[in-house]
Amino acid sequence: MRSTSRVTTTLATFLFVSQAPVAEFAKNPARTRELVHETADRLGPNAAADAVAEVAYEYGRHPETAAAHMRACLLAVESANFRTFVPAARVAVSR
Repeated sequence: MRSTSRVTTTLATFLFVSQAPVAEFAKNPARTRELVHETADRLGPNAAADAVAEVAYEYGRHPETAAAHMRACLLAVESANFRTFVPAARVAVSR
């Protein structure tokens, strides 16, 4: 079984709720990144929680297609080479 990071899962969740058809982003990493950013901006400060709620709703409403759609989103995000920035470690200053 493959393990997926929380960051990848969150980005795929944003892509899932973007309402874009898989054909629009499946082989286009640039479009995948655009859709994720647009969706996160549209959802606002509670974007992750709102996206998870929307995904849960879609799984309940369309269980026959939701799993395949999420798999496509996960694959697209993994192929899109998102860059995550980790802040530099803080250096203690003594006086």
